Formats: sequence, structure tokens, C-alpha cells
Amino acid sequence: MSALRIAIAALGFLGAIFFPPWIPVICIILLSLRFRAWEAIFIGLLVDLLWRAPEAGWQIVPFFTIGAIIIVWALEPLRREFLTA
Repeated sequence: MSALRIAIAALGFLGAIFFPPWIPVICIILLSLRFRAWEAIFIGLLVDLLWRAPEAGWQIVPFFTIGAIIIVWALEPLRREFLTA
């Protein structure tokens, strides 16, 4: 299962750089459904840092990071109940 985790996380990190925004979102959700996914939060942080408008400075809300934290936190009970890993 660790190969699957690495593959999804790598796709998420590559998706943050090269692909449309829905690819990292799908990877964040898949990681959160199956694993305790710290990678999901880092993918969200990477998306927010890479796609930040330069003229906005630090005054924008990090939607992907906050969303990843909420998804990881919200799916914890579901994962704990239905999966044994």
C-alpha cells in the first residue's frame, strides 16, 4: 500500500505544478480517504504558494491548504470506522 500512497502523492505534487486544480483536489481526497495523509496538507500548501498572484502579496486566503486540513480532519472518523489500516 505504500507504493499506492507514494504514487498518489507524487501525482498530487506534479498536479500542483503542471495540471489543472482539480487533479490535486482529487489526490487530496484519495489520500485522505485511505491514509493519514500529511501529504495532502503539503499538496494544498504547494498549490497555494505556486498559484498565488505576485501582486497580492500575503493578503490572500490559502484556500487549498485550509480545504486540505478540513478534508483530512473530516474524513478521519470515516477512515477509522471503515478501514483497518
